[in-house]
Amino acid sequence: MDDIQKTLKALEEKIEATLKKQQKQELFEENSNAVYLKNLEAFKLYFPDLYQQIQNFKPREDFNLFVTESGHGNFIPKGQTKPLYGNNPVEQSKNQVEKYTDKAFFGRMELYRSVPAGMRVDKRIHIRYMADLVESFIESDLVNEEIIGSLPKHFPTCMMFGLGLGYALSTLLEQFSFDYVFVCEPDFETFYASLFCIDWSTILHESDEQDRSVFLKVGVSFEIFLQELMSIVDSVGPSSLVSSFCYQHTPGAEVNALIEQFFENFELIQLGYGFYNDAVTGLAHTIENVNENRCPVFLPTEANKAKLNGLTAYVVANGPSLDEAIEVIKENKDNAIIFAAGTALNSLIKVGITPDFHVLVERPKLTYDYLVETVDLAYLKNLNLLTVDVMYPEVPPLYQWSGMSLKGPEAGSLFSQYEFLKSHQQFLPALASSGPLVANTALAFATAFGFEEIYLFGVDNGYPVSGQTHSKLSIYNEKNRNEAFNVSADEATHMLDGNLGGKVKAISLMVQAKQKMESLIKSTPKTSFYNVGSGAKIEKAEPLYADDVLPTAGKQDKKRVVEAMKTSFFTNITFDEPEKSVGKEEFASLCDYLIEIANRPFHSRKEASDLLKAQSRVVYAYRGKKFGHLYHVIKGSMMYFHCPLLSLLYFYTDEAKTLKAFAAGLVVWKNYINAMKSDYPDAWEKRCEHSLAAELQLKKSE
Repeated sequence: MDDIQKTLKALEEKIEATLKKQQKQELFEENSNAVYLKNLEAFKLYFPDLYQQIQNFKPREDFNLFVTESGHGNFIPKGQTKPLYGNNPVEQSKNQVEKYTDKAFFGRMELYRSVPAGMRVDKRIHIRYMADLVESFIESDLVNEEIIGSLPKHFPTCMMFGLGLGYALSTLLEQFSFDYVFVCEPDFETFYASLFCIDWSTILHESDEQDRSVFLKVGVSFEIFLQELMSIVDSVGPSSLVSSFCYQHTPGAEVNALIEQFFENFELIQLGYGFYNDAVTGLAHTIENVNENRCPVFLPTEANKAKLNGLTAYVVANGPSLDEAIEVIKENKDNAIIFAAGTALNSLIKVGITPDFHVLVERPKLTYDYLVETVDLAYLKNLNLLTVDVMYPEVPPLYQWSGMSLKGPEAGSLFSQYEFLKSHQQFLPALASSGPLVANTALAFATAFGFEEIYLFGVDNGYPVSGQTHSKLSIYNEKNRNEAFNVSADEATHMLDGNLGGKVKAISLMVQAKQKMESLIKSTPKTSFYNVGSGAKIEKAEPLYADDVLPTAGKQDKKRVVEAMKTSFFTNITFDEPEKSVGKEEFASLCDYLIEIANRPFHSRKEASDLLKAQSRVVYAYRGKKFGHLYHVIKGSMMYFHCPLLSLLYFYTDEAKTLKAFAAGLVVWKNYINAMKSDYPDAWEKRCEHSLAAELQLKKSE
């Protein structure tokens, strides 16, 4: 009898458990459907494109959310056998959040420890005040203070790799606040399942109310997500990433490697923004090159580009691998349009190759001095120059013909675009991916002209392990060369995959140059790209040994082609009364407003960081407006101050000492703003006089 009773009791318990499970499932389904509809409305409001993707998504037939013992949703992704969570997803996620925030992983800029000697030699406004900022950091004497190890209640940025069903994100945002939240979930189906499990509506509404920016990347790989982060940075400013809390919800060795690689190159987010002196002299050069030098401006059309389809271009830079291919270039010089990037001109001259276009990009007087010192000026008078609007104004007249493109994003470029739109009701494009190196500019021109095939020679973006920095033909390897031309591979700390195998060493600027090239090539799928020699690998550019370069088919009437390029792709423009459009009064008002914000009181890290964010938003508000060039005049300098100041705020545990050091740095920034305000009314007409002599002085001070 006892056995029967035990069996009956066990059966009753089983039935009861089944009923409870059914009830939980029914209750979950009822609630989850309501949550889904509520979430859908929120995405319609805040993420309309993602809303359309959700609407168009067709779940697979075996798509199944099931309820756990705790009453929460769980899910088995496609191709997997195990669910994402255990019996209590919420508790599991809370434990993970606690673990990851107690011993947090941060992406942060290293703080200044010493003043580089060159800073005290260089007299430009920006460099002087940067030196003052570094000294303020040193004098704050925080170097021995305890560094923050656990996540503070407020932190500038959260980067979340993997969303799952969103329980961890929901828990994290309940306990901590951020200014920026970046979330990537590669599996769209998993994201879709999260719409039934967490209250996205509240997350998005509260983010709006709390002035928190949320960036969602769904259905893209972590690799693509990290690549696209840079374009997001361009739209909201590098301070959105400079102090980042990294939360890896999705485990895996591949994800680990990608995150590690990203943070190894973390300093790249600070590169390529220029600074005040660069920006304002670039504006001055643009106006002079247009109005005084009468340089025609690059204005390609699809019809003109089609005329060059079927033709071949050689982009020649001065990297060590040029030596491997110089004979190939000589053999085909009559059958390809040759773009010589920077000092590659000197190397080509030595072997009897005259390029069709010499390409230059740097704006200081140093560029003019280099030409005068290293090239026969009579020879230049038979050459064509392709350059950008910020070029030092004495350079274009040295050539037979000079054409320029808008460099963008630059103050001069924005000024030109506004003036051209005002007078011609037509948009004047900037040259895509024209920096940071002159090889980028040469490649950008060749691509924009519409060539069917583009070969890269000496475009190494790195140094071989031997440490050779340039071609053996280069001026950098000449005896009795000017010491200002000295280049060392010692600062090349990045290791990149080699084009033909192995590794090459690279400085940060080369890494950025390579990334820009890859982005440009990716956006030009109809053109075939070939990377010749043993430099760094460039994605989507076919690696070739020099011996494998095929002879260019057919003879091109190069003279006719080059002349057609010069006449068809360029247009003459002028600026009427530019002094009325440069915005002297507007810039003064902008500076005054930034000072007013900087003078606001702050008593916490968040209040201090909010102050910086307020300044940033004022500056970024100028984009796309009448005086949009002022955004570019000041954004780079603002970034150079905001990034270290924001890093400082969230580096050390002692908040009081941190705020004191921040206040000292803020004083320097206010002084810099006032200096720019005083300088701008005259500076927009002055050239950049950073010369070869000044560069030599800097070299000797290092």
